[in-house]
Amino acid sequence: MPFSHHSHSGQFCAHAKDSLESCILQAISKNLRVFCLTEHMPRSDPRDFYPEEVEMGITPQHLTDSFAEFYETAVALRDKYKEEITLLIGFEVDYIRPSMLAEIKQLQETYSFDMFIGSVHHVDEIAIDFSEELFHRAISAVEAVDSGADIAEAYNQGTKIERFPEIQRTTSKGEERLFEVYFDTQYMMLTALKPPVIGHFDLIRLKCNDYKADFRAMKSVWEKIVRNVKFISEYGGMVEINSAATRKGWEYPYPGPDILQLMKEAGVRFVLSDDSHGTAQVAFGYEKSLAYLEKQGVEEVWYYEWIGWERGIKDGILRPEDRYLPKISPLCVEAKSAVVKDLRGIVPA
Repeated sequence: MPFSHHSHSGQFCAHAKDSLESCILQAISKNLRVFCLTEHMPRSDPRDFYPEEVEMGITPQHLTDSFAEFYETAVALRDKYKEEITLLIGFEVDYIRPSMLAEIKQLQETYSFDMFIGSVHHVDEIAIDFSEELFHRAISAVEAVDSGADIAEAYNQGTKIERFPEIQRTTSKGEERLFEVYFDTQYMMLTALKPPVIGHFDLIRLKCNDYKADFRAMKSVWEKIVRNVKFISEYGGMVEINSAATRKGWEYPYPGPDILQLMKEAGVRFVLSDDSHGTAQVAFGYEKSLAYLEKQGVEEVWYYEWIGWERGIKDGILRPEDRYLPKISPLCVEAKSAVVKDLRGIVPA
């Protein structure tokens, strides 16, 4: 049975659809063995809200309360469907500025998680995957911060953009410079968190001029990618083969062939993800993703599974009657492998 290590629901994500339970039921109907529940972490700064969140009048407190509700709901649903599917509880990181690290650590102290997704959706505080308009605004912001000039482009909703201090200026411009800062930001996230799963590694290509452009032709960009991949390999992180790219117009999932081959050579392990934002996207594009892996010579994928079921009350913050739910902790899941060709044809169309 296939797996997904990255999902969202309309119940807890403003740009998704459908209830968390309906997404789980769809995963069961699609023959998924493992479905990771990874709603976005709450963001405390309104500058980081997406347009639809602003229109809905969402506040930081709303996001905090919604995440608490997500966690409680996820725990209950994991119990309800434990005989039909393995549900792992996690979250997706939004690594926007240096202060986010404290917010992430606080979230991990407040809740127990099986795993989490390490992602980058912003460069110099501007979202790079939401729209072409914001993508080009991100380019302007990067160049403005590079220049050091006190101009409008160096501000985000009236507040000066706070760049990660480790990011150094270069002479690059345009998309290539945006790529550099994206992969530097990703490296800051990787070294600070060592996420068990890295989300949509090359998301920065989504709104660029040519998503098929070979990063190996961009010397500085490629050096940063090689550095990031080397670090992932060293600490044992796993990179998702994210099929969301195929429903957004790509011929293949994230990451592209140039990066996939580099990761393969470095011994990086891969996991399957649909990055679904509603029932219609659960396990979407899996046959295409599996065919892509076979074409690229990747013979196995990995997935997280529970080590054991029984838990005591002292093991977590659950209700006393939840005696036989699995423990929630990275120490209570383990990585297992599956042969790619054995997964073909299992997911219903």
